[in-house]
Amino acid sequence: MPDADKLLDASEVRAFLFDLAFVREFSISVASLAPGSVTIELPFDERFSGPPNLFPASVVGTAGDVAAAASCLTLMPKGWALATLDFTVKMTGIARGEKLLARGRVLQDGRTNSIGAADVYGVLDGTEVLCGTVLATTRNFKIKALPFG
Repeated sequence: MPDADKLLDASEVRAFLFDLAFVREFSISVASLAPGSVTIELPFDERFSGPPNLFPASVVGTAGDVAAAASCLTLMPKGWALATLDFTVKMTGIARGEKLLARGRVLQDGRTNSIGAADVYGVLDGTEVLCGTVLATTRNFKIKALPFG
């Protein structure tokens, strides 16, 4: 792992995330961020609900993927980025609440690929209930300037 001053800083990680259209569309926000861990929040929106008043597994997976991949991003050197190669979501309970809270962490920090995990909680009246867990693999790459732009 590079020295901390050579890693992406918090503002660069946030900028990367908020540059993603789906992150903005789901109104995902970063609740906390530290090297190797990121917690995100995704508010309930009826447009994205599955069964009435519940988050579907796809949205639980999205929240977990963002938290897990972003946690890996916090350990990338400046000038690097990543993309999710795959993720798996396992539902452990009903996803209900005014928001999802996903706590991501790095399991393996690699040069080419990294692996992150996230536990996803439904938050209702301040009470967190585990509703899913996500395992995500990222492809890490050095950003190169485009020849035409």
